[in-house]
Formats: sequence, C-alpha cells, structure tokens
Amino acid sequence: MTSTTTSIHLQPITKSNWKECSSLSVADSQTEFVPPNLYSIAESQFYPDAVPLAIYDENQMVGFILYGRDEPTHKWKIFRVMVDAAHQGKGYARAALQQVIAGIAMQPDGHEIIICYHKPNVAARNLYAQLGFKELKTDDNDVVTALLSIS
Repeated sequence: MTSTTTSIHLQPITKSNWKECSSLSVADSQTEFVPPNLYSIAESQFYPDAVPLAIYDENQMVGFILYGRDEPTHKWKIFRVMVDAAHQGKGYARAALQQVIAGIAMQPDGHEIIICYHKPNVAARNLYAQLGFKELKTDDNDVVTALLSIS
C-alpha cells in the first residue's frame, strides 16, 4: 500500500457524480470479474434496498461500492466493489469495505453479510478472507459465495 486510508469516505451516487463514477474502470485483466459501473448504477435503481456509493480519497473519486439486501436470502450483501485501475493497490477497497461492514453491523439484523466473487479473482478472494469472510460454496460458473458473521 502506498497511501493511507484515513481520508477515504463514501458518498451516494447522485445526479452530480454518476457520470464521473461511470468513467472509472478496472484494469483490463479484471473486466471479466466486475461489470462496468454504469451497469451497476442502473441495476441499483431497480432494487429499493440497494445503496450505490462512490469511494473518495478526499475530493477524488477512486472507486465504487454497491450493497443492500439480497432478495432471495434477505441477508445483507455487498454486490460490487471496484477501484479504478489508476488507484489500485492503495487500500481503497479494504477501507470502503470496512466502512460498509461497520454500517451494516449497526443495523439490528446486520450480523451476517454475503459477498460473491469469481473464483479466479485471487485478489478479491484474499481481501475478503482477510476481512473475515468464509467461503460457503462455489457454483457451476465458478462464482464463490462467502459469508461474514458479525458477533
């Protein structure tokens, strides 16, 4: 990590920042793991419990995170996490995830959070494991579901 994460904060996606968020993109080698932010922002509009947030380092947008309720299980779920290719390796994803996890943990039913990722995405797998997520299953498409239990 080459940056401190004390200046990281999350802001809602709004009329004034959605275009900037849509212009962020992951490295070419990661495009198979996460859809473009424009898709995620659009998708979030169809789920009333979805919370799309921009990740900022002071005043610079560096990434995007989307969380909410998983409709089939009614558990909290982190649907998307991405950091722009130019800003990766600085701890932004970890800091954003820690903030979202802390916020969910404050909810009366915030004791479990699920996250899914593609099995070949080793960076995501390692990060989520370091944050306490435990793998539950892998489906036929190599998508891993992991669970974080908060006591």
